[in-house]
Amino acid sequence: MNQFYSINPIGELYVPVEYRDAVSARGSVKLFAHHELDKLGRIFTHIQRGGVAVVQGDWTKIINLMEYVEQHKKELSNTSKGNRSKNNRNRRERHNPKQEREVALSKLMCWADKNGKLQVDPTPDMPFLLELIGENPDANQDSPFLVSITKIQRIQRALEESYDLNALNASLVASENVLAPRSQETIECFQEALQSLPRENLPSKPIVADIGCGSGCLTLLAHQELEDTFEIYASDILPEATAITKINCHRILSDPHNVKVIHPGDLFEPFPQQQFDIIIFNAPWVVARVRNRSELAIHDEKQQTLRRFVEQVPNYIKPDGFLLLGYADASGPKAIANLETLIEDAGFVCNTVVKRRVATHRSKRKWEHIQVYVLGRK
Repeated sequence: MNQFYSINPIGELYVPVEYRDAVSARGSVKLFAHHELDKLGRIFTHIQRGGVAVVQGDWTKIINLMEYVEQHKKELSNTSKGNRSKNNRNRRERHNPKQEREVALSKLMCWADKNGKLQVDPTPDMPFLLELIGENPDANQDSPFLVSITKIQRIQRALEESYDLNALNASLVASENVLAPRSQETIECFQEALQSLPRENLPSKPIVADIGCGSGCLTLLAHQELEDTFEIYASDILPEATAITKINCHRILSDPHNVKVIHPGDLFEPFPQQQFDIIIFNAPWVVARVRNRSELAIHDEKQQTLRRFVEQVPNYIKPDGFLLLGYADASGPKAIANLETLIEDAGFVCNTVVKRRVATHRSKRKWEHIQVYVLGRK
């Protein structure tokens, strides 16, 4: 399936993975710009027939177009049945108007230039847009790219909400698929763990890694607790998370020169030949299957991510370095016992464990413990 699609008069655009099925379907892809945005019926008919409408111009008119599509959603449900993807394995499946409407709405798109500037007026402040929609920062190969209107709206709504963190005396933002920093107790545990590290055993300029940085709250906490005497590297498997970490660092730090947010990747993949004095990892703590991108930070089927991390981390931590490993007992004592066995087998010794008890909303279990293990090499 092609990564690029040529649209007159724009030229070749990068098509993010999420939209490739829609763009490569039988319907055509057309640009509707400026004065053409007033032709609501024409654009709607194009989408109704399975086409993709790329819009450019006044944002208010684009929102009016979205509302028009919403008002005529029944027509989309009635006609899109015949335009289903040929990849649909069960053509006799139950009719789902809501799902079909969402598929149709996803075919209403904007485009951004190679730097991520949306071609709408006024242009929204949405830095690192390609990463925010779940693509690696260089995926577009220096070309313009497509993004759906509904995705833009979801990102905007997410960025409008902020989360106050007492330990940082600051508020952070999150985005779609990025774990929002709601837990004051978690960051307090990591704060106490960082403060417990023996400074005399650290080099004058320690190198720190925040693996799975999420919203960047622990990156910023390390910056606060270790002051300017360190370098910190942050990364995450989700491009959305590396984007949000960069956004929060620029929002909070007056001079983020010693914080480097690295290309997204799985665990230590972005750091092939580097070792650290301090490694921070708030591991996914619910032993359950990952069903979507937003659950990657929380769910860990059979503790596979935890196991891979603990097996790999000895290669990336210096002999006298420290590992701050966050976990919770949400999945019961067996998961904790397995974690502690993994820690011991990997050659680490526990210096201390920082704990907090937090209330849950589950009927069978009212409380659970958040804990951060402060570990050193044997």
